[in-house]
Amino acid sequence: MSNYRRGAMKTRERILEAALELFNRQGYSAVSTHHIAAACGISPGNLYYHFRNKEDIVRALFSQALDFVGSGTEDAARPDEADPSGLERALAFLSELNWHYSFLKRDLPIILLNDPLLRERFHAVHREQLSSIRTDLEQSMVGGVIRAFTEPDIVRLSRILWLVALFWPTFLDVGGEEYSRENLNEGAELIRLLYGLLLTDRGKQVMGGETA
Repeated sequence: MSNYRRGAMKTRERILEAALELFNRQGYSAVSTHHIAAACGISPGNLYYHFRNKEDIVRALFSQALDFVGSGTEDAARPDEADPSGLERALAFLSELNWHYSFLKRDLPIILLNDPLLRERFHAVHREQLSSIRTDLEQSMVGGVIRAFTEPDIVRLSRILWLVALFWPTFLDVGGEEYSRENLNEGAELIRLLYGLLLTDRGKQVMGGETA
């Protein structure tokens, strides 16, 4: 790889790092491409060489977040007898995701409203996550880890779990609560509490009492 290409990649990475920091600290709507360029110490023209507009930057950060999710969910498997700590790893990962990419959670409605392309991508992720949660619940039910539920209730439980995972940061924001790691972790506690209420006696043994 040429020095020019390496330099261009470094500039692109610097832009994304600066944008992520500004978006997280000030919010999506308050940050412009000029703010991002200034934070990087480059001209707006240099920024536009790498990204056409603010939406383009957000799409790149969204892709980063998806990669982050992919790397975490490989290890955060559904709890079972072979790996009862899977839920704990998943919850710890969720809190880290919410902290590192906080603006994507807090400003999600306005971001999607302003970007039809990203909205379409997110809708696909939304459907995929709901399906994954539902499958995990169904498998846990078949394995006797959680109590038996009707199919409509499994769908509702999937939605509740995804709702908390997705919008807990927004709940903190609109309620005027501090966006701290401690408060973010409370979202994971809500999921742990709900999951614990679903467990059978066997499930409690499998989980080692972690969610009971």
